[in-house]
Amino acid sequence: MLFVPVYIIFIPIFTALVIYLFKNRYINYLALIAQAAITILLVLYHYAYTGNYENTLFYFGDWHTAGISLVNDEISEAFLFLSVFSWWMVLLYTFEKGKTDHHFLFFLMFLQGVFLGLLQSNDLFNLFVFLELTTIIVTILIAYKKTGDSFRAGIYYLLINTSGVLMFLIGIILLYNTFGTINIQYISTAIHVYGEETAVLFAYVLMMGGIAVKSAFFPVFTWLPKAHGVSASAISALLSGLVVKGGLYLFIRMNEMFAGANINYTEFFYWVGALTAVVGVMFALSQKDMKQVLAYHTISQIGIVMMGLSSLHDSAMFYGGLLHIFNHALFKSLLFLGAGIIIKAYKSKKVGEIRGVMRTMPFVSVFMIVGMLSITGAPFFNGFISKSIIKYGIIDSGIKYWILFVVNIGTATSFIKLSQIFFGKKTMTIRLKAVPQRVTMMTLAFACVVLGNFYIQIGEGFFGLPLQQITVTEWAAFFDYALALSIGLLFYKLVIEPDYKPVRYIRNFKMSFETANYLFVVFLVVMSVYFIVL
Repeated sequence: MLFVPVYIIFIPIFTALVIYLFKNRYINYLALIAQAAITILLVLYHYAYTGNYENTLFYFGDWHTAGISLVNDEISEAFLFLSVFSWWMVLLYTFEKGKTDHHFLFFLMFLQGVFLGLLQSNDLFNLFVFLELTTIIVTILIAYKKTGDSFRAGIYYLLINTSGVLMFLIGIILLYNTFGTINIQYISTAIHVYGEETAVLFAYVLMMGGIAVKSAFFPVFTWLPKAHGVSASAISALLSGLVVKGGLYLFIRMNEMFAGANINYTEFFYWVGALTAVVGVMFALSQKDMKQVLAYHTISQIGIVMMGLSSLHDSAMFYGGLLHIFNHALFKSLLFLGAGIIIKAYKSKKVGEIRGVMRTMPFVSVFMIVGMLSITGAPFFNGFISKSIIKYGIIDSGIKYWILFVVNIGTATSFIKLSQIFFGKKTMTIRLKAVPQRVTMMTLAFACVVLGNFYIQIGEGFFGLPLQQITVTEWAAFFDYALALSIGLLFYKLVIEPDYKPVRYIRNFKMSFETANYLFVVFLVVMSVYFIVL
C-alpha cells in the first residue's frame, strides 16, 4: 500500500503515453481501465491508512531533507477522491466508443497524473514542477480547438499563470536559502525560529501571489472567463470543477506550512474572497453568453470558498469553505456539461437565442435545474449546506453577513436569467444518443442531492465535523431562499433585463494582458505592505 501514491501518479501518465503511441480506437479503452485501476487502488489505500496518516510518508531514496517525497492526510485524500471522480465524469462524457481523439485522451490522462502528484507532494520544488506542468497541459487543452480565439486565450492563460508560478518559485528559493531544505514538513516544524524574518514573510507574499493567480482571486482572475469562453465544455467542467481548486488546495497547504510564523491572514484573505465574490457575480449578471455566466460564477464561488478558508480560528467556517470546494466541483461540472449539450444542439451560446429546452431536452433540463438549485443554495441541495456553515460563522459580523447575502441574491438573479432557456415552444426534435453523457449528468445531479441530504454523515465521516446545527427543513432556510429569489427576480426585471448602459459597460469591459500584470504587481505590493510593513 505504501507505493499506491506513486502508482496513481504514473498509471495515468503511462496510459497517456501508450494511447498516444499506438493511436488505436481499441487502445483508447485503456483510459477507462486505468481509471478503474486508480479508483480501486485509492479505495484500498483509504481503508489501509484511515486514522494512521503518519505512516503514508513515502521517500524516493534516502535523502529525507532534499529528496522527492509524497505524503497524504484527510484533506489530500479527499481531494484525491474528488479528482478521480471528476476525471471519471469527463472521461465518460467525452468517450465515444473508442472514437475519442487520442491526442485529447493523451493530454487528459497526463494532466490527471500530474494533478494527483501535485496533491501529494511533500517538497516545494516538486510542487513547483507539478504546477508548471499543469499550466502547460491546461494551456494546450484551452487552445485545443485551434481557433484564433482559443490560441489567444491559451497564450493569455499561459503567460499570466507563468508569472504567478515564477513568484511561487522565487518564494521557494527564499525559503531554501533560509532553511536549507525544501521539504514541507521540515520547514513547517522549523518555521517558528525564522517566522518573523523579512525573507520568510516575503516568501509567503510571493507564494500567495502565485496561488492567487492559479485560483483566480480578485484582481488576478481575468484569465478564467477568457479560458472558459473558448474551451470545450468538458474542459471547462474540469477547469472550473477541479483544476482551479488546485490553487485553493495550495492555499490550505502553504498556510499550514507557515502556521508557525503566526501570520494573521484571516482578515486580509476574507476581504480578498469577498471582493472576488462580489466582482464575479457583478460580471456574471451582465453576461448574455451562457458559458460566460457560468465562468464568472466560478470566480464568485471561489470568493465564497475563500470567505470560509480564510478563517484562522473558526474550524467550522474553514470546513465550510472546504466543503464548498467539493460542492462547487459537483454542481459547476454539472452545469458546464449540460451547457455543452445545449450549445451543441442549438448551435448558440447566447441565452436570448435558446428557448424551449425543457420540451426539447427534458432530461438535460432536469439535471441543469438541479445544478441551478445547488449553486443558488436551495435547501435539500449541496450548495445550501456549505453556504450555511459559512453564513453561521459570520451571521453576527454585520457587513460580512450582508456581503454574502448580496452575493447570494446576485447568484439567484443570474440563474433566473439563465432559466429562460427552459421556457418557450419546442423548436426542434433532438434525440440524445450519447448515453454516457446522460449517465454523467445524472451521476453529478444525484451527488448534489445526496450531499444536500446526508451531509451530517459525510461531514463526520470525512472531516469529523459535526453539522447538526444545519437543518434543511427549518422554515428560516426556505424563507431566506425565497427572499433571495424574490429580490433576484425584481432586480432582474428592473435592472438586468432592460440592459441599461452600466450593464452593457460591464459586459463589454476588457482587460489587456499588460493591465492584468500591473494589477498582479499591485496585489503583491498590497500584500507586502500588509504582511511585512504593518
